[in-house]
Formats: sequence, C-alpha cells, structure tokens
Amino acid sequence: MPTKSMTFKRARTPHYDDPAAVGRRVYEAREAAGLSQRELAFPGCSAAYISRIERGERVPSLQVMRELARRTGVTEDQLAFGREKLDATVSERVRAAESAEATGNKAERANAYKALARAATKAARAAGG
Repeated sequence: MPTKSMTFKRARTPHYDDPAAVGRRVYEAREAAGLSQRELAFPGCSAAYISRIERGERVPSLQVMRELARRTGVTEDQLAFGREKLDATVSERVRAAESAEATGNKAERANAYKALARAATKAARAAGG
C-alpha cells in the first residue's frame, strides 16, 4: 500500500496589524506630517498606491513601510502595530544616535551613544534583565 506524504503549512506570521488599521495609521501619520498623498509618494510608491494602503486595500512591503515611516516622522513599528516594540526612551536615544551619526561630530556621536547605553541599561533592569 503506497504511503501518502503529508505536507503541513507553516502558520503565517503577520508582518503587520490588520490592513485597515495600518491604513488608518498611515493616514494619521501623513496628516500629522502635513503631507498630501502626492507629497508622500516616492518612486515605487505612487499617490494612488498610498490611497489604497490608507483604505486598507493593500499591505505595503517592509521597504515601503520603512520609507513611509521615515517620510512621516514616525517609526515603522508605530505604523505597523500602533506601538513601539522598543522602550520609548531607548527608541528616542536610537534616533538621536542616528542623527548624531549624520552630523559627523565625534563628541556629539559619543554623547548620543552614552545616552543610548544608559537608556538601554535602565530598560534592561526594568525588564528584569
């Protein structure tokens, strides 16, 4: 008697929250940034596509979500899930370190990374680590 091989589908892990919720957050972030859909658009993401995202009809790729977040001044996690995955202070210090990296000022970078280290240590202690 021939044996049948069984295949099991792996459970899908969602990259984002519900598409309608993501769309609402993209809309809110765009409005808060004072941008039109056309102003938010970029190569690979047209104003029409942004409209579809905002209506919950499309789920943006990770790259598009990252660029929408950058252009609206919020984090990718805020758009994707409505919350930060990182401790808020750590997240703020990461952005400050990224900003300091862009300046090229050695002292500013050092101070930004020291502040990030302090925030991360405090968050780790609070998390029981």
